[in-house]
Amino acid sequence: MADRDIEKNVPTAQFVETLRRLADALEAGDSFRIQVQNKRFTVPPDAEIVIEHEIDGGSEELALELQWTSSGD
Repeated sequence: MADRDIEKNVPTAQFVETLRRLADALEAGDSFRIQVQNKRFTVPPDAEIVIEHEIDGGSEELALELQWTSSGD
């Protein structure tokens, strides 16, 4: 079982701003700092990037994921 599994709906403008900051960090090879539901954490520059597409009946999901081993921050 996951220690934390949060999904948060956000306005389009906030999503776009987050993607821009993330893209800039990835392009520069920098870490990415973000806060989700009152927890602030850092995504390291060497995080694995995964694009996932899921179809379940008539429902589809596209997920852009960053995966890494936690350093305990």
